[in-house]
Amino acid sequence: MAEPLLSVTEVVHAYGGVQAVNGCTFEVPEGVICGLIGPNGAGKTTLVDVVAGALHLQRGTVRYAGADVGGWSPDRLARAGLIRTFQLSREFRQLTVLENLLVAATGRIDESLAGALFRRRQIAVAERALVKEARGLLEIFGLDPLRNDLAVTLSGGQKRLLELARAVMAHPRLLLLDEPMAGINPALMGLLEAHIRRLNSQGITFLMVEHNLGVVDRMCEPVVVMAEGKALAVGSMADHRASDAVVTAYLGRGRPA
Repeated sequence: MAEPLLSVTEVVHAYGGVQAVNGCTFEVPEGVICGLIGPNGAGKTTLVDVVAGALHLQRGTVRYAGADVGGWSPDRLARAGLIRTFQLSREFRQLTVLENLLVAATGRIDESLAGALFRRRQIAVAERALVKEARGLLEIFGLDPLRNDLAVTLSGGQKRLLELARAVMAHPRLLLLDEPMAGINPALMGLLEAHIRRLNSQGITFLMVEHNLGVVDRMCEPVVVMAEGKALAVGSMADHRASDAVVTAYLGRGRPA
């Protein structure tokens, strides 16, 4: 059996005396769109922050692509292909839409002094290739007509698309999405779903925190259910709908007698 792309084992993260993540364990196979659901306060975003290196791994193990990555910095993880987005879009407000994508390609051009002095032609060729790649992504996401606009001027939905396009520009192998459908209209939701499915078909694995269970039902398998900082259950949405433990976690009570 192939090793999972992401393995979270007995992960713990506490804020003072509050155990936000309390011994969470699950796996994400390569090639899937894995859902991560649970009631408010279950620890989902904290777990994503730990996996992405934004929060310290206090206890437990995080393995990605065969390596123990607990304690890796976000930029090191990003260079290894583990990229994340946020609940609220975090665009570079005073950069243009095109520049926002080019920022994600940092490190793919020799930015050393020696490179600037002695490899100008090669760097210029590489820069043109990056602009072409970024323009291609903006075209796919419907943002190319806005490429010279400041990101701050975009609508909320356009910022969601920009954040996903910027993440793809970083060449992810595993993409962590934190509530990508929050606060957007049904038309844009359908568009984002289509983009995520297309990217998954091209080889990107997803771990997606999402409160809209209809979206999770349509897109995700497996689905991890978190409650009280732990992975309560892993399976399909059909499995979870039939589980008294999952229903209790969401509703605070068991099924009617």
